Amino acid sequence: MAVDATHKPILFLLDREFEDGQLPGQRFFCRHSLLLEGALSSIEGLDAQLDVRRIGFSRPRREVIAEIGEQDQSLPKLVLPQGVFNEHASGEYQQRQYISGAEPILAALNGLLGIPVAHP
Repeated sequence: MAVDATHKPILFLLDREFEDGQLPGQRFFCRHSLLLEGALSSIEGLDAQLDVRRIGFSRPRREVIAEIGEQDQSLPKLVLPQGVFNEHASGEYQQRQYISGAEPILAALNGLLGIPVAHP
């Protein structure tokens, strides 16, 4: 897939550190987002091919809702450009597919952008 600035897949991740109002006094990270943060920092050029958006933990997550609707605000998510389809898609909103979860996102990025796959 050729990627230009206006048609990059959007990668939604949770902020690197966050608080959960239901568990006061603690700081957290999302292990699924952290796996993708590792890919972004170690696979050369990957971050330049994606529109990476880090989102706060609290809901509603308005940026996510704007792209894929209210039905599924869990993160991480990869939102594909219109007209790009992938076998790992977990849903569709306004004719755009999206992929949920770190492992399916990495598998999709392998097919879309040619990133390496995890060693078995």
